[in-house]
Amino acid sequence: MDSRRFAIVLGGLALAGFAVRVAYGLIANVPSGFGDDVWFSSVANGLAHGRGFSDPFHSLSGGKLVFGTLGDPVPTAFHPPLFPALLTIPSLVGLDSYTAHQIVGCVLGAMVVPVVGLLGRRIADNRAGIAAAAIAAAFLPMVSRDALLMSESLYGLLIALSLLAALRLREQPTTGRALALGALIGMAALTRSEAILLVVLLAAPIAYRIERGRRLRAIALVCAAVLTVCLPWCVRNSLEFDQPTQITTGDGSVIAGSNLASTYMGPDIGAWDFQGLYRTPAGRHVDPNESVQSDRWRDEGIAYARHHASRLPAVVAARIGRTWELFPVSPIERARLGSDAYKHVRALEYPEQLMLWAVVALAIVGAVGLRRRRRALWPFLVLLALVTLVSALTHGDPRYRHAADVALVVLAGAGVTFAARRGGPQPPRIAST
Repeated sequence: MDSRRFAIVLGGLALAGFAVRVAYGLIANVPSGFGDDVWFSSVANGLAHGRGFSDPFHSLSGGKLVFGTLGDPVPTAFHPPLFPALLTIPSLVGLDSYTAHQIVGCVLGAMVVPVVGLLGRRIADNRAGIAAAAIAAAFLPMVSRDALLMSESLYGLLIALSLLAALRLREQPTTGRALALGALIGMAALTRSEAILLVVLLAAPIAYRIERGRRLRAIALVCAAVLTVCLPWCVRNSLEFDQPTQITTGDGSVIAGSNLASTYMGPDIGAWDFQGLYRTPAGRHVDPNESVQSDRWRDEGIAYARHHASRLPAVVAARIGRTWELFPVSPIERARLGSDAYKHVRALEYPEQLMLWAVVALAIVGAVGLRRRRRALWPFLVLLALVTLVSALTHGDPRYRHAADVALVVLAGAGVTFAARRGGPQPPRIAST
């Protein structure tokens, strides 16, 4: 298959992926409640109307935090800024409805499809690229997050581009490629803050594999680009909240809500308890300063974990199991959780579970094939390690797995081509480890 035909096929699969995502979004019962999806959409509209990055659910009236936005804006950094900032663009031209913002997420999710195809071709061949793109177009775990106005739609694209940039840097360590990798990691961190760990987990090992005289320069360029992208937001946060504040103020509530009696035992072990979060001493009297409130919640959560350390092995196992959809053990319970807690389409929850494990099986075949052929495997495994680590330290949520799902889809595409070629001549080597 020549490059032109390959590009046409990828374009067609991207359009198919967009259609699947739009269909899923229209079927789903959203918006519902005050979840992250509504937060992203509302913050974007607030930006478009001059309220800045402000809490979309609360405002200040008489110096007190009140529900609604009739009072003065309350500065927020509860989530990283890049996704709502992107949604502001359609809001500025009147496309400010929840559905319009959903379409943006569907476009971003569909853009992952050709990038995954390029990754598959780079580590294996054209067939692997087409297979990976086809899987990405219809892979329900990714489709649901892209269609339901989650920041993972943008995050998945940035993760895929970061993988592509990392492989390109490994092949030819130029200044431009190092800066591109750093910029992409920085933008990914401004979408989901744990992506900042990719500097250590992905960029540093890539630099280490470069010839000795150029290693330090490569990692310095990556770090400089990350800092350039992320520092302005961190400075803004520190000035708004009158104390040093990094990318997000949401970490405190994540830690506190993950370390409660309800999440250390019983049916919700390993999960996050929103209602329980507001029953703690810090939660009953919320400080309007998000950074201060985050510190209070963080201290509570760490103290609880320290005092109940004997439960941590079971809790961590449950957290990881929830992220990888191994817990709850019952498929019926997982389907109920997906539809009730994550707003997924209930009828598609069982196919989603089957798809996940089919892709995992193909990804294992692909990983073994790449290992035997001494091709680039570890950058993809890094993403699996990242989401597992984040889950172990916080709580279990299939959303956390999105970066790993991108890697699994690429490896599954390679698995398809290796399985098809079993017993035949091995394809030429493309990228070394």
